[in-house]
Amino acid sequence: MRYCSPFTLAVVLALAALSSSACAQRQLSADQREVIRERWQAADRNGDGAIDRAEAEAGLPRVYAHFDRLDTDGDGRLTAEELRAMADAARARRR
Repeated sequence: MRYCSPFTLAVVLALAALSSSACAQRQLSADQREVIRERWQAADRNGDGAIDRAEAEAGLPRVYAHFDRLDTDGDGRLTAEELRAMADAARARRR
């Protein structure tokens, strides 16, 4: 089994919550994707599709632990686009 850093794990979990496609590390089962998607939606208390710092702290502690690295545009919200870009960068570094 390949080691997954906490940061990469946070990206993978967040990305998996937003997408049914392959994640940064591996393909998740439909059941795993559904559980993660449900956690993302539960954390997104205002329903805007993004996770702000307070929402991450309350509902996604692994994502919250790396919030500043994930929030690449510094707007205080994590979006699908930011997470996909981080996952792509992590994949590129491993090649």
